[in-house]
Amino acid sequence: MASFKSHPVFYTSMLLAGALTAGQAWLLFSQSSLIRQERAQTEQKKQMLQGFASENPFPSRENLATVEAARAQVEKVREEIRGELRSTSEVAQKIASAKVPATSTDAYFDLSYYVERVRAAAEAASIRTALDTRFGFTDYAKTGPEAELIPAVFIQRQYAEYLMTALIASQPAEFIGLQRERPLSAEEKRLQEEALAAGQASPSSGYSDSAGDFFTIDPGTSARVPGFVETQPFRITFTGYTSALRNFLNELASFKLPVVVRSVEVEALNKDASGQAPTPRQATAAVFGDASLNGAVVIEEQPLVVPTESRFTVTVEIVSLVDKNQAPAATP
Repeated sequence: MASFKSHPVFYTSMLLAGALTAGQAWLLFSQSSLIRQERAQTEQKKQMLQGFASENPFPSRENLATVEAARAQVEKVREEIRGELRSTSEVAQKIASAKVPATSTDAYFDLSYYVERVRAAAEAASIRTALDTRFGFTDYAKTGPEAELIPAVFIQRQYAEYLMTALIASQPAEFIGLQRERPLSAEEKRLQEEALAAGQASPSSGYSDSAGDFFTIDPGTSARVPGFVETQPFRITFTGYTSALRNFLNELASFKLPVVVRSVEVEALNKDASGQAPTPRQATAAVFGDASLNGAVVIEEQPLVVPTESRFTVTVEIVSLVDKNQAPAATP
């Protein structure tokens, strides 16, 4: 103690040096332990890598060839379907090359001429029609569609004219009505998609339709697949004999346009001998049925009802594939 008091600086320096040495020894020990752990993990990973390198996780050449052949077959079928849906008939080419009206006024006159043509054809074929019918486009009796909806309404008009031409050629007794899907603006489509994604009812279902021009096809029966397959649904109602229905369906089955018949509803208008009207019957077509008929129901020998005038409601979809390779339109 006396020595410490006589030489305090020396002994203090010695204590600090000892503490520093002890700290360095502990640090060296801990770092050595950490290095050993890192080396062990490195060795373990090296062994795992060597194990993976010694294995062959990839398919054999035979399996690879089988997969490639299956892929080629699927692509061939896909292109065949695309070719069928890209109908090359005169009707399809005329629709594809038609010029979209530039303004709402132009669209109004286009629809007016359509109504005049169909009415004149119906009168020439002695088919009864209501005096005020607009053949599915009552909304535009006095004005054309708004600018954003012109392309959608224009393509519907072209498809409707094909359907009406086919129906008139089938010689029904009376035309009752043609219904189509309500075209939506970009904002309405966005709201509809959000509502459906949230499990809510579509906002478009609340729109009024005093003229009866619109209907909503059941999604469970529709061929539509968002992002892949688009469809234009229509519902045509008319009266006549079974031969008119048969002729109409046979025309649709000719596939001048890629039309899929979704359902046919038949209701006899005249009562039988017992005074009771026959029970309505319904026939539903597959999405893509017999390749020769393209899903259409064609009545041959067995009529759906006895030979009497009936009311027919035919629901169809005109199908088109979504072209994902098509460049998006330039924003003005």
